[in-house]
Formats: sequence, C-alpha cells, structure tokens
Amino acid sequence: MARSTDQTPPLPHIPAMDPAEFEQTWQDAPRLLAALNGAHLGTWYWDIRSGQVNWSRGAQALFGLDPNRPVTRELHYIELIPEEERAEVLAKFNAILKGEQIGNALRHRIRWPDGSLHWLEITGSLQREADGRPRMFGVIRDISAQQERAEALRASEERFASLFRLSPDIMMLVRYDNSEIVEVNQHFTHAFGWNASDILGRPIHELNLWVHASQRDQLRQQAPLSREPVIQEVQLRTRGGDILDGVLSSQYIELQGERLVLCTFLDTSERKRAENALRASEEKFAKAFMHTPDAVAITDRATGRFIEVNPSFEQQFGWSSAEAVGRTSLELGIWADPSDRQRMLDAAQTGRLNNLEVRLFSRDGSVTSNLLFGGEIELNGTTCLVLTVRNITEQRAQEQALNESRQRLRLALESADLGTWDWHIPSSRLFASARASQLHGLESLPFEGAFLDFFRQVPMEDRHSLRQSYQSLVAEHRSHYQVTYRVQLENGGLRFLESTAKLQLDDTGQPQRMVGTLVDISERLLREQRLQASEEKFAKAFHSSPDAITITERDSGRYIEVNEGFTRITGYLPDEVVGRTAFELDIWAYPEERVRMIEHLTQQGQVLHMEMHGRHRDGEVRLVDVSVQPIELNGVPCLLLTARDISELKQAQAQVQHLAYHDALTNLPNRALLMDRLTQQIALLKRHDLRGALLFLDLDHFKHINDSLGHPVGDSVLRLVTARLEASVRLEDTVARLGGDEFVVLLSGLEGKRSEVTRHVRQVADKLRQLLAEPMLLDGHRLQVTPSIGVALIPDHGNTPADLLKRADIALYRAKDSGRNAIQLFRTTMQDAASARLRLENDLRLALARGEFELHFQPQVDARDGKVVGAEALLRWQHPQLGPQSPAQFIQVLEESGLIVEVGGWVLAEACHFCSRLMADGLVDGERFSLCVNISPRQFRQHDFVDRVASSLRNSQLPNAMLKLEITEGIVIQNIDDTVGKMLRLKKHGVSFAMDDFGTGYSSLTYLKRLPVDMLKIDQSFVRDATHDPNDAEIIRAIVAMARSLGLALIAEGVEQQDQLDFLQAQGCHLYQGYLFSKPLPLEAFRELLERQRA
Repeated sequence: MARSTDQTPPLPHIPAMDPAEFEQTWQDAPRLLAALNGAHLGTWYWDIRSGQVNWSRGAQALFGLDPNRPVTRELHYIELIPEEERAEVLAKFNAILKGEQIGNALRHRIRWPDGSLHWLEITGSLQREADGRPRMFGVIRDISAQQERAEALRASEERFASLFRLSPDIMMLVRYDNSEIVEVNQHFTHAFGWNASDILGRPIHELNLWVHASQRDQLRQQAPLSREPVIQEVQLRTRGGDILDGVLSSQYIELQGERLVLCTFLDTSERKRAENALRASEEKFAKAFMHTPDAVAITDRATGRFIEVNPSFEQQFGWSSAEAVGRTSLELGIWADPSDRQRMLDAAQTGRLNNLEVRLFSRDGSVTSNLLFGGEIELNGTTCLVLTVRNITEQRAQEQALNESRQRLRLALESADLGTWDWHIPSSRLFASARASQLHGLESLPFEGAFLDFFRQVPMEDRHSLRQSYQSLVAEHRSHYQVTYRVQLENGGLRFLESTAKLQLDDTGQPQRMVGTLVDISERLLREQRLQASEEKFAKAFHSSPDAITITERDSGRYIEVNEGFTRITGYLPDEVVGRTAFELDIWAYPEERVRMIEHLTQQGQVLHMEMHGRHRDGEVRLVDVSVQPIELNGVPCLLLTARDISELKQAQAQVQHLAYHDALTNLPNRALLMDRLTQQIALLKRHDLRGALLFLDLDHFKHINDSLGHPVGDSVLRLVTARLEASVRLEDTVARLGGDEFVVLLSGLEGKRSEVTRHVRQVADKLRQLLAEPMLLDGHRLQVTPSIGVALIPDHGNTPADLLKRADIALYRAKDSGRNAIQLFRTTMQDAASARLRLENDLRLALARGEFELHFQPQVDARDGKVVGAEALLRWQHPQLGPQSPAQFIQVLEESGLIVEVGGWVLAEACHFCSRLMADGLVDGERFSLCVNISPRQFRQHDFVDRVASSLRNSQLPNAMLKLEITEGIVIQNIDDTVGKMLRLKKHGVSFAMDDFGTGYSSLTYLKRLPVDMLKIDQSFVRDATHDPNDAEIIRAIVAMARSLGLALIAEGVEQQDQLDFLQAQGCHLYQGYLFSKPLPLEAFRELLERQRA
C-alpha cells in the first residue's frame, strides 16, 4: 500500500503494540471499557497525522486476533479489507483526511488471519487535541450476523419480486385491510385483460373477478386464520367476460409491516378442457377398444407382456384376456415366423409400425395373415405399445382367388390361344391384343387404329362376308356374333379364324361397341377333317379286326354294335346280339369273372388286358384277353370292349415256359431247373440226414462225331444217350442236360455211411459208363461213345448248387485228363489242381502285357540239299516265378479261356516282322522260304480274321506268298462253308495253307477235296513208329499217295532219327522238321543258323 507524503497524512495502521497498555491510558473509564468489551465492542483511537491506530482488546478480538496477546508486527488497515471493497473505504478515509464529515457509520468487511470474512461497523467522531492535532475516537462492532440477515432479507425480497414477476402462474398482491390491489404480474394482465396501471390501487371487487361471491368471502374469512395457503377451485371472470376455471392459492403474509394477501391463480381451463376431451377420448377409445372388429393389444414396451387385450383379440386368437395378460407373445407362441416379431420391434423403434404384414398362430394352431399397426404411448408412466392386428386372411384369400382367377383367365386365353379385340363403332377405332394382331398377320404387338387397317390381310370376299354378318346382327337386333373368316399370310398360306363377340348399344339403341375374341381354328378344321378320316378308319378297323369288338350302353349293358370278330369268337350274328345283353346271351363262362371286370372298371375307369373265359354258342370255352374303355356315342355313355382269343397263345406260352426249364433237343431239365431241384434236394437231404450225389457226364470225342458225321447224327446220339440215362435211374432221380454233350445225374435219398454211399455211387456211375459205351447204329454208322464222369457227394463236397456243380466238373476234368472213359470222385487235391489252373489262366492274362511270351522258330528242311526252306513259329512262355512253361500246359488254357485270339494275333504279327527283317538282311529267299504259323480254331472263327492277317502282312511288309497258315481238321469241320470262304479270300492275297496233324481226326476226303490247302503235314505220332509199326508206315504211304493224287505238297514233323528220314524220303516226302536237324530255336539263334548256312 502506498505510504503518505509530507502533505498527506498517512492511512491508518496498527503498530506493534499491546492493547492492554492502550487501555491503561484510559484510567478514567475502566468501567466503560469493561462494558464495551463485555458487549463485544471495541474502541479505537486514530492519530490522523501519524496514521497510527490504537485499539482496545475488544477491538483486537474483532479483527480475528488474540485479545490477550500483543500484536507482534505492524498491520496496514487497508490490506485487511477485500480488494473489491478497498476503493470505497479509501474514498471515505480520504474524505476524513480532507476534513470532510461522513454522515453514516463506515461498514465493510475485513479478512481474518484464518481467511474468513467478517462485517464491521465503525463509528467515530473527529476531534482536535489541545495542540490542534486532528484525531478520531470511536467504537467498532461485528455486524456480520446483521448483514447476513439483511442480505437474506434482501435476497428473499429479490427472489419474491423475481418470482412474482417471472412466475408462469397468474399472481396478484392485495392489501388485506382494504382489498386494494398492490401488484399484479404480467400473466395476470395477459389472462384477465387488465393493464396494471388501470387496476393498481383499486379494490379488487371493482374488477368483478369472482363468478361466485361466496368463494371470495370464504377466502377473506380463511386467509388470516391459516398459516397455510388457502386453496380453492374457483371460476374467475376476465375483463372481456370469459370464465376461467382454475385453482386459487391465497397466502396471508406481512411484508414491510403491511398485511397482504398473495394470490396465485393456476388457470386450469385448458387442462379441464383437455381432461374433458381426454375423458371423452378415453371413452371413445374404450368403446373403440372394446368394440373394434380388429384385435387390439397393449403391451409393456420393455418386457413385451400383455397389459390388456380386447374381445376381438380373444375371439381371433382364442386366448382370454385373463390368459393373455401378464404373458408375452413368445410365451403364447403367437408368431408363425419368429422374424416377424423382430421386424415389428424394429418398425416400432423407428416409429413406422404401419401396415406390417405378419402371419400369426391362433390357440388352435391355425395360421392367419394379418396387418399390424401400432405406436408407443405412456400409460401410468410406463412406455407401452398399442398394437392393432387386422385379420386379412380372407382378404388375402380373396386377392389370391382374384389373382388366380386373373391368372386362370390369362392362362385360359393363352392356352386357348385366344386374341381379344374391342371395336368402338362410332369412331371406327379398333383395339386388339398382341395375339389378335399376330393372328391377323400383323406384328405381335397390341393394335390400335382404324378398323379397316386391322382387316387388311383378310381377303376381299371374306370382308364382304363379315360386313353382311354385322349388318344382319344389327338388323335382327341380336347381341351375340360369331363368324369364321380367313387371313392371307405372307408365305401365301391361309389361316382360318373364328371371331366371337357381343354387340353393345347406347341409350338410343344405336351400335356403340363390340368386344370379342379371336381364335385360330386352322388346326381344329384340320383335326375335324382328320377326325372324319379317323372315324372312317375306325369303322373299317372295327369291322375288319380279327378281335371281337363290341359297343354297349354303359347303363343297360345292351349291345349297340358288334363286329365280325365277335361272331367268330362267340358264334352269334349281329342281328342276334344288338339290343340284348351279355347276361342274356350267357357270353361269359364264369359269372365271377364278369363281376370282377365290372368292379375293376368302376374302380380304375378302364380295364386293360384282363384274362377271362368266354363261351361260344356251341358251349366251347375259350380264354380271351379283354380290354374295356368308356366312350361317349352321340351323348350316350358307352363301353368299347375288345376281346382277343388267346387260347393258342397261352398254349404257346406254356410251351415256352416248359422250354425255359427244359432242353429243347432231349426234353430233359436244363441248367436252371437242375439248379432249382438241386437247391431243394440239398435242403431235403439235410432235413432227413441223407446223402445224394451229383454225376457230371461228358461224352468223349463227341465233337468229332458232330464235325465228321454232322449235327443230325450228333443230335440222335444225344437223344439215345438221354434214353439210356433215364432208363438207368430211379424216378426220384434227375437227369439233366447242361448243353452240348454235358449231362448231369442227380441221385437223391441215399442212406448209409459215406463209404457205403460212395461205393453205391461208383456202382451206379460204372453202370452208366458201361451202358453208354454200348455200340449205337445210327444212319448206317456204327458208333461207340464213352463217357467221362465226375462225381460230387452231397453234402460232403458242398452245400450249394454252384459248389457241387463246380466240384463235379473238376472231377470230370480229372477223368478226362486221366485218359477219358473214366470215373473220378471229387477230392480236395482236385480243387487244388483246378485252382492252379485258374492261377495259370490269370497269369496268362498278364503275360502278354508283361512281355513274358517269346517266339521260337523250328527250321523246315529239304532233305535233298539240307537247305532251310521254311520255319514254323512256336510260342514259348517264360513265367517270371515258375520259369519256362510247357506249351502242352498253357496252349490248351489259352484256347479254352479265349486268350488265344489275342495271343495268336501277337504271334502272327511278331513272326511276320521277324521274317521280314530276315529277308531284308538277305538271310532268306522270299520265293523259296515259307513262314508257317499255327492258327487256332477260335482265331479262325473271328469274323475279321482275314482282315487281321492282311493287316499283319501289311504292317510287317512281308510278301504275302511267304506266309503259310497251318490249320487243323477241327477248324475245317466246324463250318465248311465259312472255312472255305475265308481260305479263298486269303488265297487271293497269296497266302497258302497247310493241314496240320493230318490223319489224326475224322476228316473225310469229301471235305479235303473242297479245301484250298497247299500242303499236308504228316503228324509226328505216325512218324515216331513208322520204322517198326506197319500200321503207321501204311498210313504214311496212304497220306503220300493222297497228296500226290490231289497235287499237294508234303512235310513230316517230329523227325528225330535218320532211319525215319530215310523212310520218308523213300516214300517221296523230302521236307521235314524235327530234332534230327534242329529243335525250336530262339529268334537270334535261328538268325545265327541262317547266317552259318549262308556262309
């Protein structure tokens, strides 16, 4: 704080001092000081020139200092005052320093050391000392409490004034004593129409506010008696005469010593009107809620629980209000589609819950389509949803029915291929559908234009006919119109249209409009023509059919028409039948069949191929196949019945059925019937603990009889064998033929131990073997056929037909392998041998692909000069595990399995390629050397055999004349014509043929003369013993003579000794092959042989 200058006295300050010492200077007034201190007043002395202030202990306490302790440091008075009040205090101090008088006490706040603020009131008077020095004495007191009360009063009065002025309520202040209006707020003037200046100071009764004086008097009496506000529902009148309803709250108060009444008026007119309107609205809502045909529900928005539902809800969904309220829609299971509930909640959230279509369940499980409307409301402080559910199931059904009707109409028009048109007659404007335009030969678009433009494709004569038909329609006052006309198409053709329409007249009876349809009847006309032709054809078919055809009335059963086929089957003429019934004629042999036919017709609407027994008029019963179709003839329901005589057919079917299970040649059971009987026998033998046996027979060398003597002789042999077998077994035994020369004898019901049964079966088998081996005289031929027999015991050798037949076949195979004309009982070791053969066959199937086959060439030599003139290609097999395999073992398997076709093709191709390379290398002469390749019967029987040989020659570039194919008598005899044909085709290519193993079979000279062979090959079985067996020597001489007579070349095989060769040369056979010269050689060894010979 600034210090004083010489001219200006300093501001007051309190020096460091002890107030007790200051009080001692007042010895003349101790009691006064005690009184002041006791009254919490302080005294002070201010030396104006020095600025020093001394105070009493009471004053020191008022400044927040301990009155019993000295002030230890100097205090500047101004610094004790809050900054915001210092200016005012300084102004007063400066006035005092200037010698001016201040009228009122000085009041301001000071800050105590603890930071709190306190109000002080300082009073004093200016005096001068004897020396003329100015000084002030005074008293100081704490007025904080008074200031707080005054401030509270001031704030209260300000709040009252603000409340009075700003309150939204109507307020008025009235003197109680004289009822004069002291103050009104702006809401009073606005509500009652009085200006404040017009009414202030006037008695309130002059305003004529109270509609009811009693309410005013009641207020006057009660207001001063109650500390609580007097609250009344009153009606007050405005300046303009309007009546306001409201609540008047009147409070008796005293303000600044004056008795007043504060009146607060709450205008409830609008609220009452709203309440009345709400009451009316609620009544209307209640009526609407209860009586609306829509289902209405109120739900808690937060929980979804029903608060209230209306009767329509109960009726529509089946839950009573008591059952629904308090539960949620999920608990009731009302949503057919749960996603609909979420859609409803989302729509309600956005405030757009309107026309939401949902499907809801009723209590009985039925589903309805509904529209959902709703919105949020507040109900007793709870946010709720009001949901209106409008059942639109019937509406949707009607809409669907309407849509379906429209769809049906559209489909009907489309399916009927109809076009539509609408002719406005006064303007001659015509509107037509796209189909109608198309039918008229125009673009396939809707037409709108002049009437004549629409008909421009119609021929002129048809237009004239249309005009006449229309004129007749109008003249005859008819409304319906139908006409047929033609349209000329771009391609020159004509389309026939039928137009059907209805004429509409205006109020004066003049033609106004014509609406109709168009349909293309070209196909219909064509169908009618075809129908007429069809009817003519039907009439012809009806009368010319070999089947019996009748037309009868459905209700009466009387014949309307019958054809000649009916006469043939029944013997009745048409004149004897028409007008009568089948019952009268007794056509059906068994009435129950007729009843069954009628029942089937009633249930199925038709009868198709029902077998019945008809009776001829002569009494003969015939089996007929009956079909019945309902037809309509001239509007009369009829039945068209067709009956075919199937007596002979059934006999033929029975025969076919017999043939299906019997051999056609011998009439024995075939394989199918045998397997069936074998199945039955296995079960029967097991049930009775008996045994049986299966004898598998095969005729030895029967094929040679067939091949040499022909199939008729072979068939006779089979029939004779059948007769012998059937004569040799019991009635309970079965003889069956499996095909070819294979027979099976099934022996059943054999008693005894296995050894006894085995012995008995062997005896039966041996008896059959001997019986079949007896000579036969057939067509001048004396034949002797021996059987090989394989035996399997039941059940010892199998429990299924397949197993037994397989094991009997294995035993048969072993019997053949052991020399034929033998009997073999199945043994397990035979199964092993069969399995080994199967493995051999499987290995053979892979051998070609794996490259396990190889060729060996055995040289063919001219004994006259020792030159190699040819070679026979021989197949060898190097098994990867078992090593080299004998051709005697695997060639037969190749033949039986059919693999010989593929392997034989490989042999031919490989032999041709190798021989071609030999010729290219100059080791063989193409004109003298022959490549001999064996051909199996299966190879030769292939339909493309000739093409395969030609392909091998072409691919190898081997000259055709070098190839010589070796065939056996088996190939020749099977089909002589096919054999000769293929040989001749190959001969044209230059290929030659040799007859291999000649003399070992049953070939005749007749066959030999027909065959285009070039060489005969003498079998090694004759060569082997020719030098010491006269028979073999004589056979060789005969073969040589035969070859000379037929002009055929000769070669002998199997020549192993010099004396054999000498004998052959002596007979004139100079070509040979055999170990005497060389065994079969691998290809490279054969090449080396040729190279040595050339060297």
